[in-house]
Amino acid sequence: MGLRLKSFSPSVAGALCPDLPAAVTAARRREFESRRALPALAPSTLSFGISGRSGYLRIAYLAPRTDVGGGARILFEHANRLAVRGHRVTVVSHFPRPDWFDLRADFTQVPFGVDLSAYVEEADVVVGGYWDQLLAARALGTAPVVHFEQGDFHLFEKIDRDIFDIAARNLSAADATITVSGTVAEVLRDRYNIPAAVVHNAVDRAVFTPAGPPATADHPYLLFVGWDGNAFKGMDEMRRVYRKLSAELAMLGRPLDLIWVTPRPPLDPIGRVVVAPDQPTLGALFRGAAAYVCCSRYESFSLPCLEAMASGTPVVATRNTGVLEYARDGDNALLADVGDVDTLTAQLRRVLDEPGLSEHLRAGGLATAAGYSWDVIVGRLEDTYRTTAAGWSPPPLPPGWTFDLTGLHFTDPTSEQRLRRQAAATTAGAIAVPVSFPAFEGHRAVRWQIVARRPEATPGVARAYLPAAADRLPEDLPYRTAMEHFAAGRIEAALNDFTAAFQRPATRTAAGRWVVLSLLELGRDVEAAELVSGAVREYPDHSDYQYLQAVVGKLTGRRVDTDAYVTAIDMLGPATTHDEWFDDPATLIRRALHHGR
Repeated sequence: MGLRLKSFSPSVAGALCPDLPAAVTAARRREFESRRALPALAPSTLSFGISGRSGYLRIAYLAPRTDVGGGARILFEHANRLAVRGHRVTVVSHFPRPDWFDLRADFTQVPFGVDLSAYVEEADVVVGGYWDQLLAARALGTAPVVHFEQGDFHLFEKIDRDIFDIAARNLSAADATITVSGTVAEVLRDRYNIPAAVVHNAVDRAVFTPAGPPATADHPYLLFVGWDGNAFKGMDEMRRVYRKLSAELAMLGRPLDLIWVTPRPPLDPIGRVVVAPDQPTLGALFRGAAAYVCCSRYESFSLPCLEAMASGTPVVATRNTGVLEYARDGDNALLADVGDVDTLTAQLRRVLDEPGLSEHLRAGGLATAAGYSWDVIVGRLEDTYRTTAAGWSPPPLPPGWTFDLTGLHFTDPTSEQRLRRQAAATTAGAIAVPVSFPAFEGHRAVRWQIVARRPEATPGVARAYLPAAADRLPEDLPYRTAMEHFAAGRIEAALNDFTAAFQRPATRTAAGRWVVLSLLELGRDVEAAELVSGAVREYPDHSDYQYLQAVVGKLTGRRVDTDAYVTAIDMLGPATTHDEWFDDPATLIRRALHHGR
């Protein structure tokens, strides 16, 4: 057969378990690659000067992450506070509902195999939480897309031309943009020619307040927030500041501690590390600190500095762009230039040595934080969404589109309507949908099939996640004969043909699944195990290979971590960024491992 199989011992100790971090990393990378291929869209046709809509709005937030972080917290605050005002708000994310934040808006977790925006059925406004979501969201043609820009490397760092062009295409696709500070609005305008309305961040005064018990420690402590995997947070400078200052104070018999709050375990720990605390714990840590230190090289708003002010804690920070939106040197904070370790150390020493200055900064910080009220901020946000919804209308379907849905049965009765909406919104010359077809007992395979064309449009194929079913194999299936052999029980012939397809780069990923299945049918379980283990390493985001690894492990007598495989496949979802995948992998894995929903 010509297969070169990697060594594998089915008697390896321990339960067979997927590497979920590797799978998610690969899925995120492949999702970005699919998004970067999206064509640019025509400029927004939003009409201005129209009175905002009255009544409740249906608002969908696309959340790029749900783990602990200031950006995620602000997005969730928006969702909660808009929901309190009577709007129907749904947060959509690839990641689970946050367990560190009391999110009271509706929440939908979407598998990585499906773009977040595809799960937005009816909305008045879609809010993209990160720039790489915008083209995909607007291409659906279902609602206006507002970009909530909180700032990242694309605004503050030198980036290569390719990434700049991808960011520019996405940023210009939004129907409207809001951002958290005037400084970020200037960067958006100067770097990408994107106008943005400023809607500041605000502080939850129930959490970040001088009232309430502070955290306790053996010695006075500095507080720092951020993960050292993000170099822009300036943790290298923070280490140098802390070591320099603590050495100075130690000579005077004045011990100084550092408490480091980080959303995930640090790469190089120092001081007392607190990972992903809940909000009450974070508030107590702010209240108990002798000073809050921000060493960031850039920020869009620097929310933790404002939270420290609201907690009555003196702030020492770099002039990192975002903090200058509200920080005034000597009034509500002490500032230093980015990277200036000596000045940061000297400013902290002043806070610790001069009680009058410390009290002055506390009073100034409290007065500043009081001006960032959620009631005011959410009112501005609501007005922006109402105006955007009122000024948007769906684009008309251009002439020239032809649709071929012969023999297809859509899962959702609204799919044809949504297909036409996407045809009206896209500049691509064709649209493909996922079409399933019978594969073998209990399994349907899925491939992308072009169902709409507009010859005079820009070349390229847009993908619409509108699942459909067919009753027969696709005519253009690269290994159609092998599939027919497999269905007829001619497994040796099927294996030979599938192996030939597996050795061709264009069909390797898809055909490898059928090689594994053919080997299993022939009772060659160990060979199947060897092949699937290599495939999982090569394609960790392909849910079919994760599924087959669990099945093969069970057949070869391995102990299988059932819950882990179910969790992994639920998160990955159908492998739509590959050429072919099995329909409904969540049901397949549960049935194979006898795992109840």
